[in-house]
Amino acid sequence: MRSFIIQYAPEALEEIQHVINYYNSVSPKLGNRFKNNLLLEIKLLKQNPKYNSFRYDEVRFAVVKRFPYAAHYTVDYVKKVVKIQAVLSFSQDPDVNWKIRF
Repeated sequence: MRSFIIQYAPEALEEIQHVINYYNSVSPKLGNRFKNNLLLEIKLLKQNPKYNSFRYDEVRFAVVKRFPYAAHYTVDYVKKVVKIQAVLSFSQDPDVNWKIRF
């Protein structure tokens, strides 16, 4: 089975960098630990994007292990593309923080 291609919304990349910077300011290397855990989840999405549940509408979310964050993503099954739309903490409201992007 061919794996899916991962794409990132520009805002999602900014959010990821912001979280990495924040965790690195809390403790050295903690940001890298967050990044590695996020990348592990994204690697799983490449093989099976249906693994995670729907959060709302057609948006699924993948929880980052050991961190209170989730990658919110959509899937185009025809083009075999997973698009990371946002990376938000559990305390952030998706209606305010990313659904307004569409």
